[in-house]
Amino acid sequence: MNEHGAVNFNDLYSRDLEAAKQFYNAVFGWESIDLGPGGQMWTLPGYGDHLDLLTPGHAEMIAEMGGPAGFENVVASLNLIDPDDADTQPHWGITFAVEDADATAARAVELGGAVVLPPTDAPWVRMSVLRDPAGAVFSASQFAPENA
Repeated sequence: MNEHGAVNFNDLYSRDLEAAKQFYNAVFGWESIDLGPGGQMWTLPGYGDHLDLLTPGHAEMIAEMGGPAGFENVVASLNLIDPDDADTQPHWGITFAVEDADATAARAVELGGAVVLPPTDAPWVRMSVLRDPAGAVFSASQFAPENA
């Protein structure tokens, strides 16, 4: 968890957030928290306790960074596809943790991949969206607390 090359985060993109909430709550027990302009997140009650076993102090760190109540239990984000975007299909996205988003994007190109979104600063991260040589799209995210 939170190591270079590890799965770092998952994102659901949907046109019907209420149907998605009902489905994933029924299947996995996930709940959602609304972060206002920051979007919505999926939570799994008790997940933060599990993460604390793997990385002691995880929940405390989230609280110190100003995470809202329940944020230690976040398992994924929930994102609305713009109603004017007829081309994007509902899908899951995956993010891998990297030490250096810029170097990772450059290396992906060297290995035959492509940069879909160049390295960009975003809240808490510097990230890039990449495409592998077979066409799979994923994000590479470098933790950057200075971007809070």
